[in-house]
Amino acid sequence: MTITSTPTTFHIHIPVRVLLSYGDKRLGDIVTHPEGVDGARKELQQMLEKGKQVLVCDSSCDNRHPDGSCAGHSSDKAKAA
Repeated sequence: MTITSTPTTFHIHIPVRVLLSYGDKRLGDIVTHPEGVDGARKELQQMLEKGKQVLVCDSSCDNRHPDGSCAGHSSDKAKAA
C-alpha cells in the first residue's frame, strides 16, 4: 500500500463468506437482489468463484482491488477542509 498525503476515502465492504453464512432474513436485510435472497446467494457464490472475496456496500464504487474491495477514492471534502 502506498501512503500519500492525499486524503482518501474507502467504501465499506463485507466478506462474501460472512454474507453466505447468514440466514435469509439477515442476508435480506443487508443486500437486495431482483431474485431475492436465493438470487443474492447465487451471485455471491459466483463472486467467490471469480476470486472476489468481499462485497463493497456501494455499487457505484469504480476503483476496486482484485478481491473486490474498494481501492480508495480521493476525498474532495477532505481536500476542501
